[in-house]
Amino acid sequence: MSRLRILWWKILPGLCGLCFCLTLNPFPAGADLAASRERLEQVQQQIRRTLKDLRSKQATSGALTEDLERLASEVRQIEDLVAESDRQLSRLTTQIRTTRQDLETIDKQKQTTEQQIRQRLVVLYKTGEVGLIRALFSAAETPRDIAEKYVFFSRMVRHDRTMLATYRQQIADRQAALAKLENLQEEQVRLTDQRRREQESLQKARNSKQVLLAEVRKDTEILDRLLADLRARAARLNDLVKKLETEQTQPYTENLQGILAQKGRLPWPVPGRLRTGFGTSRHGALGTLIESHGFDIAADVGTPVHAVAKGQVIYANALRGYGKLIILDHGNKYYTLYAHMARFTKQVGNTVAAAEVIAYSGHEGRDAIYFEIRQGGKPLDPADWLKPR
Repeated sequence: MSRLRILWWKILPGLCGLCFCLTLNPFPAGADLAASRERLEQVQQQIRRTLKDLRSKQATSGALTEDLERLASEVRQIEDLVAESDRQLSRLTTQIRTTRQDLETIDKQKQTTEQQIRQRLVVLYKTGEVGLIRALFSAAETPRDIAEKYVFFSRMVRHDRTMLATYRQQIADRQAALAKLENLQEEQVRLTDQRRREQESLQKARNSKQVLLAEVRKDTEILDRLLADLRARAARLNDLVKKLETEQTQPYTENLQGILAQKGRLPWPVPGRLRTGFGTSRHGALGTLIESHGFDIAADVGTPVHAVAKGQVIYANALRGYGKLIILDHGNKYYTLYAHMARFTKQVGNTVAAAEVIAYSGHEGRDAIYFEIRQGGKPLDPADWLKPR
């Protein structure tokens, strides 16, 4: 008995001191809030300068329209930060709840194993080594009986070893669960503070946006000029398409029936949600009616932009009010236009396949692209041509 007890007391400190460290996957870092706030402040200052210049007749045409679009984009980016923090906090709360449940289960299992070990120690203490030897080599028993008892005792030893190994693993699992819970709780505190700062920034941004827009709306002359700028921007694009159509020496003819045959089934250029549809709608910021000849589609900076059909690049350059613009000719005077690109992957003269990447979005940090379908100088409603969704 004494050797067994000595062995047990040698094992027990090791069991109690055993530690298992669980490596947590870090939460993905969100966009830089400080950088977003700095850009927002710069845009707001630029709008105030533009308003001042407009009142003194020194502002360039379209400047305020572009500034307001950048302001809306920055506010949406901070809104996205808050939304992502909310999603992370929700996932974190679920992980913490699950980890606590796991810890409770481990503790119950560990208590059961401890009880079994205590009961086994009592048996060993009462029996002792002499009792075991006496039971194994009793004079009244045959060698066969002794062999059977030996097998039985061997099974007992294996059972004891398995029980001790289980206890070691339960202690390790408990240490791991505790470490994981501690890390999750620390992350929860950090993320809650980050979310609070993001929410404060969002509220400040929204308030500033409302003040600036109120200043624009109450000045009739500035509002009229802004609306005139929107109409002038559309006219510039219309003139460009007509000019390209007139000056084309070799119109694209390879795919004459291609885009027409796919009407209602064309893929979207980017997967984002629709922000502004085709036709007359109310401007969300200004509250006035505006005419749109295409779709504004949400797209994070750097989103690949895909050709909706096979065609040829006939324009890839900047156009005031549209940033970097790329235009594809699909034959039979059908054209698609993709505006507010950050960079092109194709150049004038290139033939592109349907769904091929032609550019990446994000001109000056804008979080949307502008898309049109035209036949000659006539804008067509993209809803009639793109796949319903």
